[in-house]
Amino acid sequence: MLNLVEIETLEKEVLLKFGWIFKNSIEEFSTSVDITLGYLDKIILPTIIASKIHKSYNPFSEIIEKYALHILVNKLEKENYRLLPLGYSSDLTLEFKDHILNIDIKTANIDNPSDFRKTIPIGINQMTHAAKLRLNRRFLPYPYYVYPTIPPFYRIPNGEVKWNLTYGLMFIYPSYKDLIDEIRKKYLKLFDFFKKNVENSLIPIIMANFKINKEKALELLQKKPEKSPYARNELITESILRGFFIHEHLKGEFLKNLNFNSEEIENIEIFSNELKKFSGDLRKRDLKPIAIISISLPNGLLKEKYIDKIVSGKSYAKSARYHYEDGIYEYIKEKKNEEFPRVLFIDLNDTYLNKLKGYFDEINILDYKIKKL
Repeated sequence: MLNLVEIETLEKEVLLKFGWIFKNSIEEFSTSVDITLGYLDKIILPTIIASKIHKSYNPFSEIIEKYALHILVNKLEKENYRLLPLGYSSDLTLEFKDHILNIDIKTANIDNPSDFRKTIPIGINQMTHAAKLRLNRRFLPYPYYVYPTIPPFYRIPNGEVKWNLTYGLMFIYPSYKDLIDEIRKKYLKLFDFFKKNVENSLIPIIMANFKINKEKALELLQKKPEKSPYARNELITESILRGFFIHEHLKGEFLKNLNFNSEEIENIEIFSNELKKFSGDLRKRDLKPIAIISISLPNGLLKEKYIDKIVSGKSYAKSARYHYEDGIYEYIKEKKNEEFPRVLFIDLNDTYLNKLKGYFDEINILDYKIKKL
């Protein structure tokens, strides 16, 4: 078994290895994201529909995650890692000769610093370290902790030990909530008159098919399906809106079946133009990540130094937060008198540097020499 300094040394070496791999792939990553943004207008309506009051849905988190995982798998396999899909594991799990590498992709909005300021949220499938658990604002004593689904190491059938190393790769992106809020207000008005037309068109069909009166037909439409927070008429309207604006080849059939009057058709055209404008405004925001940060999460055997910094997260006893604070390898500092950061900036947009400095005590840039800004 490795001693604790050796575990941290391995964590540090792997942090640098995959950090450099991704840093050398930034141009490839940016080009890939540009390709997807060319299809931005195709995902605008689903983005608006998925956005809720006071919270905008971020489709770019999925775009970022897919490209990041694609790049990391391709590059790490060239470094003799082997993809290891496991049921309970991080976004990406790979096997190496002496360790298992777990990387979880995180995205955060620059205007929501609670998701990244001196802390990183971690699911129980993304860490090996136990977390302190609160009860009425007080921490429960050991052993009443949050225990993750990944152990500090795997002992495979031949007796060999493979260390589980866990990391977060965080992408901080610019905010566009103001644009979403503006277009969503217009969408909700459109939704209301679409719902009215859907009901007016469907009620006669329901009355005829079920041999019921208008009141019963409306009652059926306004009932919520099991386990749904929304009524049938709302869900059907949302589906029709997707069909109308996304499936352009069916537009004429929708206009015919829903009996829109000339004023309503004009409002629909106005909203279509608003969608195009929104798409253009969104592109102008430069949606590339403001910063890309790699974070080394402590192995579970290191709990003597880190247990006070890892606590239960929003999902009680099902998640955790690592409060990395100064973010250094504690055992390396203690035994070797060397300070090395667990938190490295792989890339950042200089335009946002002052804002980022307000959120991070230290900004350590991965370069040929670690640079502290």
